[in-house]
Amino acid sequence: MPFWQRIEVRLSLLMVLVVLVTSLVTVALTTYQRVQLFRELPPELRELFRRNEGRLPPVSIPPELREMALQGRALWVQVQPSDTPDNPSPIYLIRPADQPDQPPLRVQPPPRRRPNLEARLQQNLLIASLVATVLGVLASLVFARRIAQPIEAISQAASRLAQGQLSARVADGQGQDEVARLARNFNQMAASLEKLEAERRALIADIAHELRTPLTVMQGRLEAIQDGVIPLDRREIDRLHHQTALLSRLVEDLRTLSLADAGRLTLRPRRFELGELLRRVAAGFQAALAAKAMHLSLHLAEEPLWLQADPDRISQIVGNLLANALEHTPAGGEVMLVAQTEGPWVLLQVRDQGPGLPPEALERVFDRFYRVEGSRSRATGGSGLGLSIVKTLVGLHGGEVRASNHPEGGAVFAVRLPLSPKEEA
Repeated sequence: MPFWQRIEVRLSLLMVLVVLVTSLVTVALTTYQRVQLFRELPPELRELFRRNEGRLPPVSIPPELREMALQGRALWVQVQPSDTPDNPSPIYLIRPADQPDQPPLRVQPPPRRRPNLEARLQQNLLIASLVATVLGVLASLVFARRIAQPIEAISQAASRLAQGQLSARVADGQGQDEVARLARNFNQMAASLEKLEAERRALIADIAHELRTPLTVMQGRLEAIQDGVIPLDRREIDRLHHQTALLSRLVEDLRTLSLADAGRLTLRPRRFELGELLRRVAAGFQAALAAKAMHLSLHLAEEPLWLQADPDRISQIVGNLLANALEHTPAGGEVMLVAQTEGPWVLLQVRDQGPGLPPEALERVFDRFYRVEGSRSRATGGSGLGLSIVKTLVGLHGGEVRASNHPEGGAVFAVRLPLSPKEEA
């Protein structure tokens, strides 16, 4: 960047220009006021100020005048203007009062080389203006540097950020001015971008892993069938179908999240009763419950629970929560599904009898591809997208979801959805 285009230089030039204009205006106004003041003075006093700096010039006393003064004689003094242009000092005509006919003594001070009062006032004003201008320029340079330095630091950090250095930061401002807030906002933006980039890379790695695992299984078994190691029977076809179903569900979950992120996930809200929907969803899990000798306990409020929402997406929310509870509840355990009112909300809770959630997982359990146990096994952790879809769909319906641990053990997922007003019934 050229030197003259730097913000520090431009601020300095702007401040110097302000100082110069202010000094010139001050000099002009002061000069005008001085001229007007001199014009209001009497002509004699004005002439005296112009010639003799506002005070009588020193007079060289002749011996005759000194002798008359020592004798205490009364004197008449007459002041006349100078009759020579080389000496503007006034002429003093002095004679004894008791001898009016005596020729007067002529006394005229020598010419003075010091400027008159008006010229000295103008000179002092110019000196003061020059000193003020110099001090103003120095102060403007200092303040311009202090203002421009953090802005230049932010500009350099932004350049590094644009080049891909997402760890670029600036020193946090301690004040509350605009520059300090700009520095803090820049650091927050850079931290958010760094976090999003890390999540993006992790997401790509997780998607690649999730797609590679079933594809690897399918490829291995198909190659074994081609080599005649594994017979192609009904049982093997079911296994391959199960792997393709996992792939299809993973792709559909990713599509749902991508549409939600882009704001293009379509909801078809209508008014329906939640209790009936929960009964249908619970009935669909009976086979999975029976396979693990588990029991689903359904507790619904006595009054109808009306919602204005998309019933298909609400079914997906409940299904994902129940599937997560089944994965973490040991065989022979119980899963509880509770729905009740809580003020203007419908509170939906799903509780399992698993080991619960560690404290560090309570906030991250809804992150994409996050597994509490930290493993990649679908036997225990699933794909890690079900709870992310729950949070996304609940947010689209204007609700909220949170995870906690029950005092008696197990994890509890609570969903709050806005209750439909009664007058719409």
